[in-house]
Amino acid sequence: MNVIVMAAGVGSRLNGIAGNKPKCLITAGGETLIRRNVDLCRSRGLRRIAVVTGYRSELIEAELGGLARLYHNPFYSITNSLASLWFARDELEGDVLLMNGDLFFEPQVLDMAIAQTRSVVMLSDSTRRHTADYRFGFSGDRICRHGKTLSLAETDAEHVGIVRVDRSFIGQFRDRMSQLLAAQRFNDWWEDVLYSYIPQGEPIYHHDVAGSFWTEIDNQADYDRLRNWVGGAVVHVLPPALEPQPLAAPLIDPLSRSRMVS
Repeated sequence: MNVIVMAAGVGSRLNGIAGNKPKCLITAGGETLIRRNVDLCRSRGLRRIAVVTGYRSELIEAELGGLARLYHNPFYSITNSLASLWFARDELEGDVLLMNGDLFFEPQVLDMAIAQTRSVVMLSDSTRRHTADYRFGFSGDRICRHGKTLSLAETDAEHVGIVRVDRSFIGQFRDRMSQLLAAQRFNDWWEDVLYSYIPQGEPIYHHDVAGSFWTEIDNQADYDRLRNWVGGAVVHVLPPALEPQPLAAPLIDPLSRSRMVS
């Protein structure tokens, strides 16, 4: 299974917390979000991990120290995550786990994502209906409504920011991504690839992680939620004996104009 972590954004709402660094470098329990999530993936046997960078990419490269392939979106300041994903398109093969880089989650959340077997499964949290940022509405096990402006009555859960795309669907995903970018939809989110299938009746499934802690870090309230939880929980991913070893040195891939580690 390939893992792609989206970490190109500026995160301007968090400058006071992140200190003019990418928000994936916010520290929780002595670990940055990005390092913790990469280590967690590696502890589950996931070795092909790509991180898409943009803002201050050199800081993320220094933090990971060769533990992931790095792809850089040089247009991060004028595009959104769909365009960023394009630079890592070579990783869209086989089973793929896509996640946003500003996430903190308990290990069992990742385990739930890995265990999914349907064509496309987006993780959701039904306990966050009232405070949801990006909202999902369901029809059985499928997502039928989505958006930030859904009413409470229309909302069944919040989007977690982690998706498993099965190898049976990844070709369709890659083709639709290309179509959206050909239509100059450079400011779309990477999730918009999946949402575009919903009106067509293509099943986009959800899996509820209710009962497990997770948070994205978009604003001060998110950061306070994380800080309060970390204050009462053990957050380290691996015992010292299982610390992952770095991969090889960085190379430049001239075809994708991206920096990568192989």
